[in-house]
Amino acid sequence: MEDLSNLYQEVILEAAKDAHGRKEDLEGGALAPSSHCAYASGFNPSCGDEVEIKVETDGEAIKEVSWKGEGCAICTASLSIMTDLVEGKSRQEALSLYKDFLGLMNGRGAAEAPERLKDAAAFKGVAKFPMRIKCALLGWTTLKEALGGEGK
Repeated sequence: MEDLSNLYQEVILEAAKDAHGRKEDLEGGALAPSSHCAYASGFNPSCGDEVEIKVETDGEAIKEVSWKGEGCAICTASLSIMTDLVEGKSRQEALSLYKDFLGLMNGRGAAEAPERLKDAAAFKGVAKFPMRIKCALLGWTTLKEALGGEGK
C-alpha cells in the first residue's frame, strides 16, 4: 500500500511540475471568452489558490482547456490532469468526469476511483485531508462553472 501512495505522490508532483494547459501570458485576451469559448474564475479563500479557465469548443466537443492561476502543487496538478482528461471530450462527458472526481474527493480516501479518471485517481490520498480537498477541486469546480452544468 505504501508503494501505491508513493506512486500517487509522484504522479501529483510530476503533474504540478509540468502543468498541462497553463498559460502564463494572458495579454491580448488569451483567455478572453468568445463565441466558441467558455470562461470562469475560481478562488479558494482557505489557502489563496486562484484560477481562470477558458474552454474552447468545437460544437459539443472540448477542443482546448487553458488556465492561468496561482496555487499549491495539489491545485496545479489537479488542473493539469483535469486538462488532459477533458480535452477531446463532450461537455456532458467532462461534467460526468467532474462528478466522478467530486465523488472521489467526498469519499475521504475510502472511495475507489473510476478507471476513467486515470491519473486523477492519484488524488484519492489527498481526499483523506479535508483542508486539501478544496485545492484539488478548485479547477474542477471552475471548469463546471465555465461549462454551465451540474454533470450526470
